[in-house]
Amino acid sequence: MNASRKLSGIAKVAVAAMLLAGSSAAMANELSGIKKVSESKELGSLRDNYRACVVTKAKLYLKVNSIDSTIAHAPIACKRELLSIRQFLLSGAFKVDVVDQLIDSVREGVEIDLVNSVYDEVLKQRGIKQ
Repeated sequence: MNASRKLSGIAKVAVAAMLLAGSSAAMANELSGIKKVSESKELGSLRDNYRACVVTKAKLYLKVNSIDSTIAHAPIACKRELLSIRQFLLSGAFKVDVVDQLIDSVREGVEIDLVNSVYDEVLKQRGIKQ
């Protein structure tokens, strides 16, 4: 009986190892797919459109709003472009949480560009050379 318990314990470990190896392969495939999509021309084009929209809106908003308000509201004006990116990513074989992480990554990158462009514009308006 003790030997059968050891055997069943070994079998459980072996099954767990096989499942882990299988999930590692699945994870590797998913990471490969994410890399391919994140480097694709389609996503790059959608990301560029979103970035251009946000920066353009920010320059307009900056004429009538404060810096903080501009940075907060310019991305909202370009929500359609961000939703286009989400739709593109959802058309792939990704889990929703992976799509959400990719969208967050795109949004963060554009927010960095937004802040830089807003401050460049403010400096330009005030005649301050960089």
